[in-house]
Amino acid sequence: MEQSLLERIKASDLCIIGIGSEWNWVKKGIKSDRRYCQILEYCKDEGNQWLLPIVEYEYAYYNSNKKIEDAYRGLCKMLGDKKYFLVSDIVFQDALLYGFDPEKCVYPCGNLMYLQTSSDKDELISAQSVPDFMELVERIHGIITDLDGNIGEDSSFSRPFYKGKELYLNQKRTEYSKIVYNESAYINKWNEYMTYLSRTLNSNLLILELGVGLEYPTVVRWPFEKITFINKKAHLIRVHEKLYHHTPEIEGKTDSIPMNSVDYCLQESKGL
Repeated sequence: MEQSLLERIKASDLCIIGIGSEWNWVKKGIKSDRRYCQILEYCKDEGNQWLLPIVEYEYAYYNSNKKIEDAYRGLCKMLGDKKYFLVSDIVFQDALLYGFDPEKCVYPCGNLMYLQTSSDKDELISAQSVPDFMELVERIHGIITDLDGNIGEDSSFSRPFYKGKELYLNQKRTEYSKIVYNESAYINKWNEYMTYLSRTLNSNLLILELGVGLEYPTVVRWPFEKITFINKKAHLIRVHEKLYHHTPEIEGKTDSIPMNSVDYCLQESKGL
């Protein structure tokens, strides 16, 4: 890449940022913490998969990641007062904690704030307001902190309910393949994002794709390629340890960088 990220940002009129699985510090953190080994094995058994999203919630609730924090803060500082919109295919809304404007970010694959029923017609419920759910989170936390991760041979966990209906985290994920994902938490912001995209067509547009895999390619990856192809003034920077390749049609308008995207943002922001 001939220009630095900061130079690319300064030369652009508008920016779009895509955040993907390389920024999922929760999944990586759980796997590297030996205390979670037993409960992760438990979650793999038939009928227990429903518990994994709540284990991830517990980890996110009680932990943080300094590297992710610094990367978001560095990226936000490089953007400065540049007009941008951030779209993420992960559910951890760290960008909102570390400098990004909630009005300019959308999380179409879910969140940690709400629970839903199996129907998308029911209203979302604040996760922290449901005793069944928070008691389960506290029980998991106690197993990790007080019992060093030992769940016991005959352990079982009760699913959270509210007014007679089973609850799930408001997330699009494989463990919830049999329920209808409730889109109400993000749909208005998604419409604003679509409006923003429609206004970028004739602009000098920088598209920054950071660590986006193939979990939900229709959210970030493929749309970013399409925008790059259509907009004659667009430039795509795709950063990923393994999935950094781009299509031949946008060869001259793309920088493909084989690097962890969190490390990339930290590296590029060091000069500030």
